[in-house]
Amino acid sequence: MYSFPCTECGACCSSINNIEFLTEYNRDGVCVNLVNNRCTIYESRPLLCRVDAAFDEIFSKNMTREAYYLANALACNELQVAKNIDKKFRIDIDSLKASIRLI
Repeated sequence: MYSFPCTECGACCSSINNIEFLTEYNRDGVCVNLVNNRCTIYESRPLLCRVDAAFDEIFSKNMTREAYYLANALACNELQVAKNIDKKFRIDIDSLKASIRLI
């Protein structure tokens, strides 16, 4: 099965202000478990941090996997631009669209 193509840039982990489900992990907008741009609780991270599992358990009721992946990829790329993260971490939207058509 295809899974979301996370590039491990850390943008989402350093942008958690105002996310109610992640309040307990928030330290000035950055997840307390993000150390040297790596998640120290990766195997037991919250549901909202697991793109595929979050789709299955929450978002599948309201949208297709394809729409969910595309929305996440676009948000990811926007966060990266806002945080001046190197372009090498951008998700290639055209490649993503081609891949999710195969799902």
